[in-house]
Amino acid sequence: YPAIATLMSGKAKTNIIAFSIGPYDVSASRYLGVLWPELSASIQQAGYSLRSTHFSEKDLEPVTGIILTGLVANDPRVEICRQMDKPYVCIGMNEGSFWVAPDDFNGGRVATEHLIERGLTKICFVTPTTHGDGYQFRYQGYMSAMASNVLPIRELRTGNDPLGEIAAYRYFINLDKRQLENYQGFVCECDETALGVYTALRDRGYRIPEDFSVVGYDGLPGLSEQLTSIAQDIGKIAEHAVTMLVQAIKKEEPVGLVVPVTIKQGQTTVRFSQNIPTELPTCA
Repeated sequence: YPAIATLMSGKAKTNIIAFSIGPYDVSASRYLGVLWPELSASIQQAGYSLRSTHFSEKDLEPVTGIILTGLVANDPRVEICRQMDKPYVCIGMNEGSFWVAPDDFNGGRVATEHLIERGLTKICFVTPTTHGDGYQFRYQGYMSAMASNVLPIRELRTGNDPLGEIAAYRYFINLDKRQLENYQGFVCECDETALGVYTALRDRGYRIPEDFSVVGYDGLPGLSEQLTSIAQDIGKIAEHAVTMLVQAIKKEEPVGLVVPVTIKQGQTTVRFSQNIPTELPTCA
């Protein structure tokens, strides 16, 4: 990268901003495909250029700042940034850092209330992790909506091996029929999981949304075309991330920001113009 040595007057040593997606690079690839162009455009407008990094000291030494995604509890990358005195911003909540994140708590609530408003009461949260680990605010939003309506909280953990949608498909294609038909709707942690659930239910002969309703999360283009999904405002997240990174470079006090989400009505939940089913039909 010859441009690494390029100096930017009034900024720092170079105009390079490093981008690290963390330990879940494969599962984050679809989200990254949406985030990267928005982030790259905002970075360029601020006078910098974006490149991915393996997060080695050699990789990070020449960069001006760092954007972190795919954060985990006690993420070691945060401490490395601090030790190297590198300005950084997190896409995802991280106390004591500059961070920007989608409003996952209200997103989880909205997804759940969307089904409750359509007369569903047996609603289950479906996650490839444990208690929504990594996306715990989505799970907490689901629990809040269920508790507000005095409805039982239910959770299914599908795993994520080898990929979220494949694991969800395998789990639901093999789920005991009696147990499955004890549910009416599924709030899924992400669009990949929702796609696996939707496909498995269809392959088992169920109608969506007449027999079951499914809500995804993220609103990923190309993946959630049919899904009702909670959509993130990726453009706003990228814009705020870059603004905060500039503040970090200027050594300002860290702040956090939550970006609103919206629900995108698809074909996997009942529209109010449709009849809401009250009982599940018998299905093989």
